[in-house]
Amino acid sequence: MDHLEHSVERAVRRCSAGLAIAVAALLATVAGQALAQEPPATAEGAKADSAKPEGEAKEAGKPAEAPKTEAKPPADTGPSLLDQLDDGTLPPVPPPAPTPSPFQMEWHGYFRFRPDLLSNGHLGMAVTDKALGNKVITTSSVAPPLSLWPQNNNEAVNNQSAKVGKTNGETALSGASMRLRLQPTISIEQNIRIAMTLDILDNYVLGGSPDYSGALARPDVPLSGFTMSTLPGAIAVKEAYGEWKTLLGVLRVGRQSSHWGLGMLAHGGAGDGWDLGRPSIWYGAPRRSWEGRGYAVDGGNFNDRAAFITKIPKIGLYLSLFYDFLANGISDYDPARFDVQARDLTSMDDVRQTGMVLMKRPLSDDDAAARQRELEDERKGVFDWGLYAVYRTQQSDISEEKKGTDGKKKPSSIYNLTDASDTKLMVRDAKAFIGDVWARYEKRLSPLRRTVIEAELATIQGSLADTNGILGSQAKTLDINMFGATAKAALQDEGMGYFVDLGYASGNKTGCWGTFGKGDCLLSDLQGKPVSQVTGFRFNRNYQVDSLLFRELIGTVTNAMYIRPTVSINAYPWYGSDILGLDVSVLQAVAVEQDGVPGNTRNIGTEISARGLVGRRGQALLDLTFAYAITGGAFDLKEGWYDAAESKQPENAWRLMSHLVLMF
Repeated sequence: MDHLEHSVERAVRRCSAGLAIAVAALLATVAGQALAQEPPATAEGAKADSAKPEGEAKEAGKPAEAPKTEAKPPADTGPSLLDQLDDGTLPPVPPPAPTPSPFQMEWHGYFRFRPDLLSNGHLGMAVTDKALGNKVITTSSVAPPLSLWPQNNNEAVNNQSAKVGKTNGETALSGASMRLRLQPTISIEQNIRIAMTLDILDNYVLGGSPDYSGALARPDVPLSGFTMSTLPGAIAVKEAYGEWKTLLGVLRVGRQSSHWGLGMLAHGGAGDGWDLGRPSIWYGAPRRSWEGRGYAVDGGNFNDRAAFITKIPKIGLYLSLFYDFLANGISDYDPARFDVQARDLTSMDDVRQTGMVLMKRPLSDDDAAARQRELEDERKGVFDWGLYAVYRTQQSDISEEKKGTDGKKKPSSIYNLTDASDTKLMVRDAKAFIGDVWARYEKRLSPLRRTVIEAELATIQGSLADTNGILGSQAKTLDINMFGATAKAALQDEGMGYFVDLGYASGNKTGCWGTFGKGDCLLSDLQGKPVSQVTGFRFNRNYQVDSLLFRELIGTVTNAMYIRPTVSINAYPWYGSDILGLDVSVLQAVAVEQDGVPGNTRNIGTEISARGLVGRRGQALLDLTFAYAITGGAFDLKEGWYDAAESKQPENAWRLMSHLVLMF
């Protein structure tokens, strides 16, 4: 029986050896080797070959010349393959190569350094308050230098006022800021990924966090002049979401940027395709060039959102549905219960919105490739469009009456369980419908000439049933009725570009001005009385139309109409990696409601600007911008405006700003 088992085992081995020999012969044939070649010999076999005469060794080994048609059987050079199988001397077969893991991590982002000099941003105004006399008033959104404030110009308050006050003639404010943006994407599998946007030292003003504890608080740094270092920086998490591509569509959940159209209404902080005042060369998503990075954008809209997007078969339109958690109100968080996740303590004070987007535009790689073929190869005119609709609600709110340790009213957004005993709910009954239409047309007139027109129109309609607790009113109903529109057009030639920007934002008649005034400016007039309508539309602050007039002096486009033509000289406008150019533009703006500006006149002003830029596409950019604002009568300060003690006319202002951007 043992002998039979041994025979069977030996037969199996021989069959396996035969199969191995057949596979080896097949591989040798594919590689172009001779069929009669002997399998690799062992060390003993190699030694036996070397001991034979030279002629016999050539006959048994691999000949240098081409093999003959009829090859003689090779001589016996050592143990056969079967014997090697029996005695275990055959080298083991290597394992197959492992399948590559689908896990990948990709990094993008940029580093931005921005020096900035703003001269006379307060428009030469530092008028004191009529009632208190301890603050300054200006119709500009830029605060005056501290040396112009009353406390530094009153000998009774500051005995060094003669040395530190307005006699120094300080009019300009300068500094520099930076940001390091990291955008890692973790691909767990081909259709599953996690994405983040992390801003390190976000808009950090250089020198803004010295390692200094206060006057004489530390023996090594008794005064700020002894500072030798800065404090560690912070990381701002702008986005963190997961995305799963299914057969039905894409599901995305988490904190994510909210961007639509040109960004006039909702701007995601990553550029809008016109960052250089001109449209991106590569149109489609994902973008193929570095335009649209938003290196000059300071903020953005980032919402806690659950979204689903799918492509409707046959008609080729994309449909997106989303739900935003905008505010939860009071929570059951208690600092003493550090191991308990906070929960919403009531749903009545939640601010929620539901939205829908229907659009025709390229979103996938295939879409982008098809779009490029239409534009460049077929020279077709391409028209894209989209509809954006949002419904926002809040049933109740928290009456902001609780005071913090500093004696000021505590923001209801940070209320928790420790505040529940004296937290009062009140009826808000707020509703709003937000609608937006976006359209874009592009056509290549020749390989190095094209025209682009892009526009966006938005409206906000709604009501607010009660402002009690904010303005002291009793069930004062407010109607919300706002409109905004913007358009951009471009004609790009081989070395020149011609652009025009247009914009409109509805205003109010309350005399409020800009975006940095009193917090209740939208809800009341200058005397603090509640208004019956909220009509002042404001462009998203990240949608920048200029460098000074709207961006700094007013804060954004509101209660205004403007036009801005631009002429651009481009040394390398199209597909080269080098970028070299010069832009010159003029902006003219007028007020929509003259009762809504301090000067009670329509002329807002004029801005003349020039920008030079040099760089390499997708790698680095250096630009320098000079802007000069000629202010109009809308900026006039009248006595009594926000209790101003005197009237004053505005002066002009100018700005010199640069960007150094390194991209990856």
